[in-house]
Amino acid sequence: MAGEWIPYDVCLPQKPEVLEIQDATGVGTDAIVGRLVQLWGWAALNAEDGTFRMTIGRLVRTFGGDAAFWTAVQDVGWLEINGEAGTVAIPGWERRFSQAAKTRALHSRRASGARERTDECAQAHGAVRPIAPERGDRGKRNPSSSRQVGCASPESWETLRKAWNAGPGRKWTLPTPPDKTADRLAEDGWFAQSLAAIDRLPKCRFFSDPVTLIQFVKPGFVEKVLGGQYDSPRQPKGGGYGREPEKAPAAAWSGDDAERFEATKRKLVESLKEAK
Repeated sequence: MAGEWIPYDVCLPQKPEVLEIQDATGVGTDAIVGRLVQLWGWAALNAEDGTFRMTIGRLVRTFGGDAAFWTAVQDVGWLEINGEAGTVAIPGWERRFSQAAKTRALHSRRASGARERTDECAQAHGAVRPIAPERGDRGKRNPSSSRQVGCASPESWETLRKAWNAGPGRKWTLPTPPDKTADRLAEDGWFAQSLAAIDRLPKCRFFSDPVTLIQFVKPGFVEKVLGGQYDSPRQPKGGGYGREPEKAPAAAWSGDDAERFEATKRKLVESLKEAK
């Protein structure tokens, strides 16, 4: 039926929970996502509250995988299997898959489309002049005169932060992202590339210290990691890694030069004694 659908998160294949399932089972990302989408779609048609009669054996026969796979799904918090009652429940059902959740998703999509049409109209007709302040309020900023449109969702940053702190880079402990992170997340395809680059960082032998997240979100850094530009060790300067070469000791005087040097020192000493 054309009216039956479920919400789908475009970054689902890169979510930490999917990566955990992959690590626990060795199953590829495509198979994990395919089985989950089949389960959620079936539940949308057959379960009003996200709980339905189902055993692990029936899960395996209906959606594929094995008992270890669906146990791993349960371990990441995306499934609740009750063997005694013979039921399976999907946590967060009301928030994500219920009819109310679909209504909210449609409303958000319509609102997003309206904003995009407004932005396109503004670009076509030039910049909109800020609204002048009311009389008597000159010098005060009118809050309606401008607005900031953010292209990166908080969920994207949270996923990136968790993936980063699980990787080899220097941990990011602040709740807010570094500068320019929102710009990178707004770039088409950068988010998926960043997760792949984090997985590839252990192969980068170029850096003597752990990479920081501030370095990571700089323009072009992720592309260089994926392109292998940091795979080889950094070439040291001089004789030591990361150090300038030590200066050679001064050469000693010899022969006639040494005698003249000693005579000059003696004359200097005698001159100082006479001056006293």
